[in-house]
Amino acid sequence: MSNLIVNASSLNLRDAPSKTDGNIIGVLHRGDIVESINNAGDTWANIKTSDGKTGWASSSYLKDTIATSSQHFPWFERAIEEYNKHIKEVAGSGDNPRIVEYLRSTNLDSISASNDETAWCSAFVNWCVEQSGCSGTDSAWARSWLSWGKETDMPVKGCIAVFKRPPNPSSGHVAFFVSHTDTHVKVLGGNQSDSVSVADYPADRLLSYRIPN
Repeated sequence: MSNLIVNASSLNLRDAPSKTDGNIIGVLHRGDIVESINNAGDTWANIKTSDGKTGWASSSYLKDTIATSSQHFPWFERAIEEYNKHIKEVAGSGDNPRIVEYLRSTNLDSISASNDETAWCSAFVNWCVEQSGCSGTDSAWARSWLSWGKETDMPVKGCIAVFKRPPNPSSGHVAFFVSHTDTHVKVLGGNQSDSVSVADYPADRLLSYRIPN
């Protein structure tokens, strides 16, 4: 058995290898990793999803992959833990100590790293990566992640997504990939509406998906 990656914005999972006779029992999304069980000719693949569901999907939208799956991205579990804590900036003159901890994982000066008003999307990614025992960029600059690891055009959940932020050509945003459609990329990240949250960003602002070397 081998692993396959979904290469379509959405892909129906059916209970039989047929569009007419097969009932839809689930929907897969781009970047999902599934296990190949067997094929029915060149058209349909019998697969098993990450949650154990088995069914049939069009082979045209399933590609062989050696890409790292999210289970190999230990930092994504850290990011989810922080998301579940509802981390957000403190209104007024106070500072959220958890966000300050993210900032202090970077090479910011002590004053900037003590203020949760400082842009902290890269600090959040860096903190999660380092807390998982891996090396980050140590930079509070989102675009620093364009030099981290290697680029992939087949993202999987938990890989790092880097975006541009017009009109400033040096500005950016960085977060962890969750899923995407043809028009938007869903990410889990910091400093999104002043919090650790899940948000959608326009796909045309994406600069790169990054995975470890």
